[in-house]
Amino acid sequence: MIRRIELFALPLKSTYVLISPEYRKFLYETIIDNGGVQKISKMVNLNKSYFLRFKNGHRCSLNFIFSLYNTLGINLEELNRNVIQIVSGSNNSVGINYPKLPFNFNNKFGGTLLAAIMGDGSRSKLGSIIYNNHNQILINFLIAACRNLLGAIHYKTYQKKDGTTQVFFPKIVGDVVGLFGIEKSYKTVSDCYVELENFSKEFKIAFIRQFFDDEGNVRESDRRLQIKQTRVVNVDKATIRSNIDSYAPKMLTELRKTLQEFNIISRISLETLRNVDDIKKADFSLNIYGKENLEKFKDLIGFKLKYKNELLKEVIKSYKYPSAGRNERLIYALQYAAKIELKYGYVDKLKLVKETKRALWRTCTYYLVDLKKSGFIDVIEKSRNDIGAPLAWKYKLTKKGWQFLKSNIDKIFLEKVKKVL
Repeated sequence: MIRRIELFALPLKSTYVLISPEYRKFLYETIIDNGGVQKISKMVNLNKSYFLRFKNGHRCSLNFIFSLYNTLGINLEELNRNVIQIVSGSNNSVGINYPKLPFNFNNKFGGTLLAAIMGDGSRSKLGSIIYNNHNQILINFLIAACRNLLGAIHYKTYQKKDGTTQVFFPKIVGDVVGLFGIEKSYKTVSDCYVELENFSKEFKIAFIRQFFDDEGNVRESDRRLQIKQTRVVNVDKATIRSNIDSYAPKMLTELRKTLQEFNIISRISLETLRNVDDIKKADFSLNIYGKENLEKFKDLIGFKLKYKNELLKEVIKSYKYPSAGRNERLIYALQYAAKIELKYGYVDKLKLVKETKRALWRTCTYYLVDLKKSGFIDVIEKSRNDIGAPLAWKYKLTKKGWQFLKSNIDKIFLEKVKKVL
């Protein structure tokens, strides 16, 4: 996996460079010392006009410099130090001045730039980079990251009517990031992603942070972090859900895998499937649930945006009970189910939501599903309304459920369990 970009990794024919006057003079004298322009031009199979342009201090193609590098045995480190501008195209004067060659992406600046492009940015059909955001903090961070990473980069900013700031980076930046797999027009015609596995911890943290700053939401209502992405599909919901990793955007599956390296558990869900102009689009989400997972995210990654950090802290504070492993969750849910049954004679989802003081219907649904799969509860009534749609089913604890409680709960509640057994 590429982690830094060397000069000659850039497109040789479309990239043009300007060499410092001192080093250009040194190289031209080296050409003369090795047989002159006529001899070297034949050796590299390039017209003598290339050498004249080079001598006169014009930008020259990277292909020409590469030919000299191979023929004359040029020192690459010295060459890197003496490249004073890189652009894309022969008649272009907009690019990177005093480039920081080679471009080392294995740091927080690399993580920030690549994630910003994959988040609120894009690579145009012509290859340039565009980034849009309402928040000036993220705009400033991105510009600073580009300067620290690449050099004195040309860029333009525009204020859009909706208050969004748009940053435009020249095509040479697109050529650089394209080497990491970010394709032209990837948001409309491809499903590319940045492979994160072999990058440093610093890079990964910066990448995840930027991506969540751009695309992430802190959802107070159901206490989770969420990122949504859309992808064109040609199958139905059941097919997608049967093998969601095959259909979800690759960037989401890559993020989930990388979050796991920080012991942060996340999962990918299909949100909606819709038709837009006869094109079937699926909305996917990556979600981080649970107090411990959210705390790890806050402590290890966090947001640049202060308001998102504050929202995350509030969500974490709202947990009365810690998240836990599956066995502990079963004990927690089963104990409340038993209390409800002892009080009402049965358990349903509505009562479980109220008793546990959980805002999430989905969470209590998972509780009941897990308890049933474990054989701790059984359905006693499948309630339906007048048109046959399912309502809240009623459950009762099985003998196995009561016995499991007996060996796992506190002494006070145990007395009540003994009466049932």
